[in-house]
Amino acid sequence: MTTPDFGASHSLNALYDAVPETSLAAYRGRRIVIPAPSYQFLTKTGEIDHARREAALGNLEALGAVPTLMAGALTQDGRYAGPDEVRAADFQAALTRDPAEADLVMPIRGGYGMTRLLPLLDWEVIGRAAVPMVGFSDFTAFNLALLAKTGRASWHGPMLGSFDNPDPYMVERFAVVFGAELDPIEWEADPHLLGKWADQTEQRATGLLWGGNLCLIESLVGTAWMPPKEMLEGGILFLEDVGEYAYRVERMLLTLLDAGILARQRAVLLGAFTNADDSIRFSGDHCLADSLAYIRRRLPASIPVVTGLPFGHIAKKATLPIGVMAELTLQAGRAALSWKEMP
Repeated sequence: MTTPDFGASHSLNALYDAVPETSLAAYRGRRIVIPAPSYQFLTKTGEIDHARREAALGNLEALGAVPTLMAGALTQDGRYAGPDEVRAADFQAALTRDPAEADLVMPIRGGYGMTRLLPLLDWEVIGRAAVPMVGFSDFTAFNLALLAKTGRASWHGPMLGSFDNPDPYMVERFAVVFGAELDPIEWEADPHLLGKWADQTEQRATGLLWGGNLCLIESLVGTAWMPPKEMLEGGILFLEDVGEYAYRVERMLLTLLDAGILARQRAVLLGAFTNADDSIRFSGDHCLADSLAYIRRRLPASIPVVTGLPFGHIAKKATLPIGVMAELTLQAGRAALSWKEMP
């Protein structure tokens, strides 16, 4: 077997040199079941992109993992990786695998299609399942529906598509799903959005960690798939998005604010909002910074808006749990996020 290349920027040797051995060791022998509940890897002309899928699988295998594709990960039906009922059955079969046969369920990619599956899933059976699952973007709908319907926690992080050219930081942080003990996630935040937390003294907040893709979260407001406000009260909410212009990001944040969700959080953590400023047409036009400043003014000063979380539709992204208690620490604009319970 030819040694796979970890993309143009990270060769196999370079990746191994950049990732701590404790994280690399966590991958070895881990059995990853890969369904396709939403979209498919497609070329620009609409055919299934087999080369991208095989590159990502090869990189996982090079890390020592043992990936297994569900049947639906190889099909396409218009926009989706198969008809709704077929994708739902395939996804549920992955989620309910015997823990003796699987260590993780990780979809091939996001896109769109998960919300169409939510009414087709057997939540009582899924609630009794034991294999952990991870995904982001469109997977947000499942993360939150799982929490609402069963109380189960899950992981929000990379999918198979993230491994076609894996970033060392992403590989290191993803090892947490296999039980690797990692240091807290640390990053720098914009002090202008921290409210009262901009003080130089160390401040801490503890709450239920939850969140994901902003567009998906907004779409669940008022539905049975959104966890009740009582469950989310005093939580630590993290958000990201891609391809949404700044004014649309603001509008979605306003939905969460006017629905009584944002102002009930202990903290709001913001990851990447990729391409949000692509809507700028002239000097002084509305930008993401303007939208965030406006939301900052509408929130109580006691709720910090913490930018810079390494998370979203970017290469360098952390893996985060949804539905467990976490602790946020802030001092002089330096943030740290940690948790003890694992999904």
